[in-house]
Amino acid sequence: MKQNNVRLAGWERWLLNTGAALGLLCLVLAGLALVLGMKPLIVVSGSMSPSIPVGSLALAVATPAADIAPGQVVSVVSFSGNRITHRVVSADPVTGLVLKGDANPVSDLQPYTVVSVDRVVFSVPFLGYVTGWLSSPLVFGLGGLVCAYLLYLAFFRPNAGKPDGSSSDSDPAAGGSRQRAQGRKWRGAGAIIAALAVVIPLGIVNRVEATQAAWTASAVANATIGSVKLDAPGGLTCTQVTGDPFSVKLVWIPPAMPPSGYVVRLWDNANPGAVTESQSQTGTSYTLSLDSAQGVLGVLLGILDSYDKVLTVQVIAKYPHGWDSAPASRTTIHAKKDLLYPLVGTKYLSCS
Repeated sequence: MKQNNVRLAGWERWLLNTGAALGLLCLVLAGLALVLGMKPLIVVSGSMSPSIPVGSLALAVATPAADIAPGQVVSVVSFSGNRITHRVVSADPVTGLVLKGDANPVSDLQPYTVVSVDRVVFSVPFLGYVTGWLSSPLVFGLGGLVCAYLLYLAFFRPNAGKPDGSSSDSDPAAGGSRQRAQGRKWRGAGAIIAALAVVIPLGIVNRVEATQAAWTASAVANATIGSVKLDAPGGLTCTQVTGDPFSVKLVWIPPAMPPSGYVVRLWDNANPGAVTESQSQTGTSYTLSLDSAQGVLGVLLGILDSYDKVLTVQVIAKYPHGWDSAPASRTTIHAKKDLLYPLVGTKYLSCS
């Protein structure tokens, strides 16, 4: 019978084979990222040079702040909403994490009081430039064309998936035809994997997050105010309000450098990620009351019918131009209300 052979050109075979190899690699890397929960980060500024230069692609994994040790590189979201990637100078359960860029002469101005961070596992210099380029609309379009062509080679081109010749099972050449058909099937699988080599990176780079290895601390250190320490309030104490079992009073000592105000922060020890904060005030005392739905305590407890919570309190000094001090030493309070109160049970707020 007449045979109709359609063979792939050399460059087409190379494209399929190379694409299949890259696709398999992408599948493995994507699987590892999914299982380990890694987050890709592109470094867009240079205070972590030379260890992590500008344009690096870093992979980070979520880690509890309590497990972080000095010397590790972590990525956090600052109070201003910017993502910062710096090295840990010290880790304290009370004051938080103190970070510093390798190229910065001083540490960041504020410690980071966080529950979890993204710990950088490793980074690849300049790969971030490639990742950023892959996220451009032009490359998305080219990637789609490459995927379409690979699938065309394997499945839609004339004789794709068929033997190179037509023969019956009794034909001596049938075995060779079946082998060639099997080769077509493998090329079809290779085309799918090659297409994934294009699709997976394009999907991943769309979720890459930019991070700053910020120079802000270095810039402040070179200015006049860089040598001024923003002192925290001291001597934070808690006392029961006389004759009121539902209220306690917090008192603290003002720092030597007068602040513009103070903020009281409060969180449930069982859920430290949910922090409530009072409005800024100028006085050096603050009363917490279970009967005040408008105060910081009322916001935290909400409309709960019953509760038995140990709460942590911090006081922070506010300075002009958006600067905050480190938090004052913590103190804890105990808030309790039984479900059937006032019929039975108790309700109180006490210093603990």
